[in-house]
Amino acid sequence: MKKVIIVLFILYAGFEVCAQSDEFKPRYAFGIKQGINNSSVSFKPGISQGINLGYSGGLVYKHRNEKLFGLQLELNFCQKGWTEDLDTINNSYKRSLNYIELPFITQIVMGKRLKIKYYVNLGTSVAYLLSEKEDLVVNNELYRREYYEKKVENAFDYSGLGELGIIYYTGVGEFQVGVRYQRTFTDLFKTTETTEFRNSQSQLWSFLVSYFFLDNRE
Repeated sequence: MKKVIIVLFILYAGFEVCAQSDEFKPRYAFGIKQGINNSSVSFKPGISQGINLGYSGGLVYKHRNEKLFGLQLELNFCQKGWTEDLDTINNSYKRSLNYIELPFITQIVMGKRLKIKYYVNLGTSVAYLLSEKEDLVVNNELYRREYYEKKVENAFDYSGLGELGIIYYTGVGEFQVGVRYQRTFTDLFKTTETTEFRNSQSQLWSFLVSYFFLDNRE
């Protein structure tokens, strides 16, 4: 009977060790993010737009207390805006918008490999307009739009975002590479019954690279 008890105790202890080794250890990290945006504005009625590249970068904090889910907070400088496609008209128009933004993100981590994981980011972002610049040439006044030489009327920006990417763990830190889509729910310009455009919401695609200095590791 004693031998049976000893064997059972050894098996139970071994099971406990294995179970503990599979437990996820919470991790957190600080880092920096750099990227490039291609932005546009969704007007209604729509207008033809071209490529409008800008910069996105800032500070990132990430905390995971579960194996599959984590929280990511960012503080970014982000350039948005739009460039009008006016190839058939002797006019040109571009507006650059510089924001400070604060995204709140839930991160879903997938994959069984130790060094490489896949992730999905879902979240919201609030932003404040720091400055704006217009590059405007109007040679044909028939195609002058109502927002030309008009300041953005809503300085605050609220948006939703989604991102897909890869996380790579190394001995010197964690690299995160992803593609993000972001769309605002607020209009740049106020609308009334007499305004030409009813919607003016920013949207952008971003390619982002983040590097995290790990303060604790699995």
